[in-house]
Amino acid sequence: MLRTEKMYLRLACVAVLFLAATAEVANHEPCNELSPDALNSCTVSQVRITPCANPKACSLVKGTTAFIDFDFTPNFSASNLTTGLFWASSTGDVAFGDLHQANGCDYTACPVESGKSQVLNYSLRIGLKLPTNKYVFKWKLWNSANDKEMCCFKTAVRLVKPKK
Repeated sequence: MLRTEKMYLRLACVAVLFLAATAEVANHEPCNELSPDALNSCTVSQVRITPCANPKACSLVKGTTAFIDFDFTPNFSASNLTTGLFWASSTGDVAFGDLHQANGCDYTACPVESGKSQVLNYSLRIGLKLPTNKYVFKWKLWNSANDKEMCCFKTAVRLVKPKK
């Protein structure tokens, strides 16, 4: 192996270790306002947010990109999925502009099969103009042909100002 190839291999290993060290399994819970049919239509087993130092409320720095991955097992089959990210406010869900009724197949493999576990991967750009505060993010992923067939979870995040 050439010296340059060894250097690139070492750099790649360091990058993988860095991402593994900064990724955290975030606390999450199923959405409680769903109908009984929707509650039983999907299981979200794990949510990972990078970076995240506190799984109770991941701190996301405004002006950066966070990576959100989650493992889900639908109890339905679907050719097409729709997904959306929302702020679960006390007055109702507020759509996150860049990811409102987006094509879910852009972030996970389609079609989905009932009982088959999958991963959804999304890179979330945290805008500088968003208010600094603690929020409950709600993620929905549903069958485009039947919105009662849905995966839904909530997780707490804190949007923080960049350090100067």
